Amino acid sequence: MKVRFLTIVLFSIFTLIFNSCSRSKNEVNVYVWSDYLSQDVIEEFEKETGIKVNLDTYDSNEALLEKLQTGVSKYDVVVPSDYMVQILIRQNLLHEIDKAKIPNLKHINPRFLNLQYDPENKFSVPFFWGTTGFAYRKDKVGKLPETWSVLFDEKYKGKILMLDDMRECFAVALKLLGHSINETDTSILLKAKEILANQKKLVKQYNSSGFDQAILSGDVWIAHGWSGQLVKIAESDSNIVYVLPKEGGTLWIDNLAIPKSADNIENAHIFINFLLKPEISARVSEFSGYATVNETAKKFINQKYLTKQRYPDEEALKNFELMQDLGTVTKLLDRFWTEIKSQ
Repeated sequence: MKVRFLTIVLFSIFTLIFNSCSRSKNEVNVYVWSDYLSQDVIEEFEKETGIKVNLDTYDSNEALLEKLQTGVSKYDVVVPSDYMVQILIRQNLLHEIDKAKIPNLKHINPRFLNLQYDPENKFSVPFFWGTTGFAYRKDKVGKLPETWSVLFDEKYKGKILMLDDMRECFAVALKLLGHSINETDTSILLKAKEILANQKKLVKQYNSSGFDQAILSGDVWIAHGWSGQLVKIAESDSNIVYVLPKEGGTLWIDNLAIPKSADNIENAHIFINFLLKPEISARVSEFSGYATVNETAKKFINQKYLTKQRYPDEEALKNFELMQDLGTVTKLLDRFWTEIKSQ
């Protein structure tokens, strides 16, 4: 009887393990920014490959970092921004990319490859790029100057939105002070903290996931945010204007990467290569509003989306910078940000 019972138990365990392995071979777990991938693109991938996509979304690089540090969630593909790629590499949280399995890398514009955050693109594949600026409703505030200072104007108290993003908010304050967004001098960071602390009473909300809808609805009149969503709503509503501030700001590149803890590494490569197909990259770019790094994809993008706001020229970007990993200074900024938010 005991032998029979043991046989049944062992068979059940084997069945569970076999089923689990079978499932893992037919899925890919994706953790991506909100409003990046459309359902039709996901469905097309599933139909073409037979691989099921399990999709979760986040609204900050820090949320992604926290998830990967815990090791609890088993994601196969993630989309960190430039400086976060640096951090993830340093913390040994990324799996090396097998470029032989991603032939569509050939479509990426070389200007987005081999940058300082991943010099040989061993751990990341560029996907989108854009800027951080602000949008305003001209039907509420008239024509505003192209400067970050409007986000600190008392007359717009209660009608201002800032991204709920430590690095992006400090980038604004640092540019107002005439410094790099990657400043590490404590005395200058203290001045930036003071600027943001004084601004807090003017801010209606800190929001990284619904900033576009907040200004579209009129809930706020001026919104700090990323180019994709803000340019997209500016194209749909003539009362909304997207601005690249004259002081400069953040230029960012979002990348496809595979976490070290991934269970479905082969499927991850297949998914990344699929997203780099020019026709697919074009559709994803049109859906999200963000500029693609895929040069071939531009042939498939409607001309109305190839604007200077989505694809600003070098002159417009002369004061914009990629964020860098600040190392131990990040802990200081974390403390400053907590103090600002809790006051």
